[in-house]
Amino acid sequence: MASALSGDPAVTVQRFTDWKAVLDEEFRRDEFPGLTTPEAAIVRWIEVDEREQPTGNVRENPAHVPGPVWRGMPPGTTPAAKLTGMRQVGWIDDATLRRQLLDCEVLVPLGDDGAPARHRTRDDRIAVPACTSTATVPAGVHRWRRIRPRDLLRLEAGETLLDLDPGQVLSMAVDLADELRSAERNPDRFVDEVAAEVSPRISELATRLDAEFDLEPGLVARRLTTVAGWARRNGYELDAGECERYARGYARWVGNLRLRHAGRPVEWPADLAAHGLVHHFDDSGRPTPRPWTLGKFHDTGTPSGLFSWHRVVGAYTGFAVGECLARGTGDVPGPMTRQMLRHTETVLRGLPFMNVTGEVPSGFPPAPKPDSWLSVALGPGPEAAPNPLTAALAATMTAGLELETTGLPYQRAVAEALTGADGENGTAVELLVRVLTKLLAHSDLPWPFHAVLTDLREARRAPFDEIAAIVLALRDGRDIPDVEQIETLGDPASPLAVAARAVFAATKRHYDPILAIQVAGSQSADPPLAAALTGALIGARVGVPGLPAGLVGSLGPLGLLDNIANDVYLYFNLYGVARNKSLQEAWVRRYPPG
Repeated sequence: MASALSGDPAVTVQRFTDWKAVLDEEFRRDEFPGLTTPEAAIVRWIEVDEREQPTGNVRENPAHVPGPVWRGMPPGTTPAAKLTGMRQVGWIDDATLRRQLLDCEVLVPLGDDGAPARHRTRDDRIAVPACTSTATVPAGVHRWRRIRPRDLLRLEAGETLLDLDPGQVLSMAVDLADELRSAERNPDRFVDEVAAEVSPRISELATRLDAEFDLEPGLVARRLTTVAGWARRNGYELDAGECERYARGYARWVGNLRLRHAGRPVEWPADLAAHGLVHHFDDSGRPTPRPWTLGKFHDTGTPSGLFSWHRVVGAYTGFAVGECLARGTGDVPGPMTRQMLRHTETVLRGLPFMNVTGEVPSGFPPAPKPDSWLSVALGPGPEAAPNPLTAALAATMTAGLELETTGLPYQRAVAEALTGADGENGTAVELLVRVLTKLLAHSDLPWPFHAVLTDLREARRAPFDEIAAIVLALRDGRDIPDVEQIETLGDPASPLAVAARAVFAATKRHYDPILAIQVAGSQSADPPLAAALTGALIGARVGVPGLPAGLVGSLGPLGLLDNIANDVYLYFNLYGVARNKSLQEAWVRRYPPG
């Protein structure tokens, strides 16, 4: 492209420029040979001169479609997963998917006979189930074959249909018949693999631990296969390191239980974390080590009610992670985390687990109990002036039983009784409760933040619809600096602005928890509170495994957070205290009313 510059009407100087495409950061064309750039993956075009320097002219692309992670889908970690993600958002068509998928390795579950599994479809076709990554391997599958579809499928046998990620929300059936007609096969090119929990290394370790702690042979190995299935049902897998730590913690815990039952002394290692353990606390506040479940599975496999266990634990842990990141320390619970935990203890002591009237009982909240197990476990620590927003998580949990009488009005009433929150404080708490309720809900795929806010906007309930619309509009300005956008959310000292900042940061930067927490905290009058709320929102969506591992690992009160999150989950859950007589009897000792 040539352009004319004229300083003198008699002289014409030609300048050559070109338009350069700026691709969506999730689009990775170079990973797939022959893949062209679709218009939908182009964010904009910038004009550059002959030296490739921008001239300042920009053309936005109205046909741009954001990538899968930006839209709330799981990040693709393998070529096959990335291809299906690109197909889901329309960056590639079916023909391109089939052509590229032919040479991508997939994981095919193996049957008892060691052969790849197959099943019949409703129209009597042969389908071969295949997983795009180890993360999407179904619960109960421990062995698979890593192989290319071109080497797996047999055209002459009518095997052309690949059932990708069966049982997953984003499953996809792909018929490769046309591609197989001209494809060369090498059926001997494959590798058979096993899941970490049944690998030779872990199986050998499990056998040694059975002997070391005088356990029944095979106990640790059976436990590992069981909990690995529970983790997969929550959307997580256990790697070899996690299997090893859990096996060590579980074996020592069971061994000590038996020693205690026999009246013999028990021993615990000084470094609990290194041995797969965290501190829970008994009814008097004494530390009681437990195997750490990594936030990936409940230790009894309790099914979910309205809320998912792993999301509840993620929210509680995320709250503390956010505050600790803002404060620069994770050794002890920060003042906002302490308030949040005390509010949780209050709802456990003062509310019935099953409320058929929907009314907050008289006498709620009960008077603080200075010698409660939680008070003893917390010990002395930093305190801050009470802030109603720290009650949002506890108030949200009270609707976990999913009764008609315990929805949003009940959550609002509980929050107001807990903190006296009304006016703007009440509105701010309700905003957080509305968002948290959606994020914590049991679902196969976690709710994307923008989908939660779209629901809020379309519900047309002021002022939440307006706040949702503002945050969604800010999110659309993907390349605009966050610090510029967040200042438009109002007085950083106002409760509603603090809550809106947390929602904005989590919505726009959900894929990078540390960045999201820093964004919210850096532009607030109360950085630790805004950061804590952002951490809770992100933790509610992705669980503990989705939070920064380094921050979680260095969190001093990790076991305490896991302990009380588990308690509140069981209390407001149809499958927890409500159906367990022994738990109900124990609850009076652990959480005495009044």
